[in-house]
Amino acid sequence: MQRQARGLTAKQIGAHLVAARDWERQAGRDEHAGPAVAWEVQEWERIAVLVAAGGAGAVYDVALDERAQAWLAEAEQRRRDARRVRQQRPVPGPLRSPVDRVEVRVVVPGEAGRRLAALAEGLGWSAERVLAVLAEHVQVDGEGLVHVPAVAVTAAPPGLEPHPERPPAVYRERPRYGREDYGEGYGGPMLDW
Repeated sequence: MQRQARGLTAKQIGAHLVAARDWERQAGRDEHAGPAVAWEVQEWERIAVLVAAGGAGAVYDVALDERAQAWLAEAEQRRRDARRVRQQRPVPGPLRSPVDRVEVRVVVPGEAGRRLAALAEGLGWSAERVLAVLAEHVQVDGEGLVHVPAVAVTAAPPGLEPHPERPPAVYRERPRYGREDYGEGYGGPMLDW
């Protein structure tokens, strides 16, 4: 309101007040109008009284409006408080996995990838699960050489097998209409009047 009223004369503010009162009358019929309508009328009335007290030729100036200055100070204080609260919150860092767990994305190319996919499919596991089982048994010797001893990767326990594929949907034949479906002897739809 104060921004809209800045620099307006008493006559111009009166026009805004009339429009606000008209809006308030119309909003009385609207159950969703809310309290903003009445507040707008009150604020225009307050601004009109303030400008009228300034005498002839006076215009509205926010700097001279004590109540508006108090509201601006309160808003600035709320912004400072919110900024302080945001600054006191810890900065969220990247999500880290627990120390005993490492998540990786591995692309196994070529023949090794095909063998891994075939093994996983035959066992009922995902390729990631098969690699996780192998990784659990990795050994590193003193020279930095990595070994995976022979490990039995068994089939998935009952209940963990992949879901069977659903049978394909069966669609009925579309209905037949017209000459292209019934031939030249088709005389059109029969209407029973």
